[in-house]
Amino acid sequence: MHKVYSKEGLYLEELENGAIRIGLSAYGSNAVGDVSYFAFFDDHELIEGKPFFSVEGSKAVTDMLAPISGKILSKNSLLVDEPDILNDSDEGRKWLVIVNSDQNIHWNSFLLEDQPIKN
Repeated sequence: MHKVYSKEGLYLEELENGAIRIGLSAYGSNAVGDVSYFAFFDDHELIEGKPFFSVEGSKAVTDMLAPISGKILSKNSLLVDEPDILNDSDEGRKWLVIVNSDQNIHWNSFLLEDQPIKN
């Protein structure tokens, strides 16, 4: 099982059934600040490099890009009405979507720890 982090502040976690859970990492939460608004863009699929949700926080308003492509199996619909869930310190509560991806995921191209990127 893999759990990795994107430079943009997301985590990707491989589940036992081969699906991948994508969520907002602690680094992502810190970069956005206290979240007050959240919206999904698509209910069916992610396309790598394309925006898949919008989030508004005290530090930033941003559209987050999908780190991989895949069919959305499940999404955390609670976030639309309760975006403050993304302020929780428990990363497990901050999941966004669970996807099934046919692409060959290059796990080693992601970060192993959720840490700020140094320039």
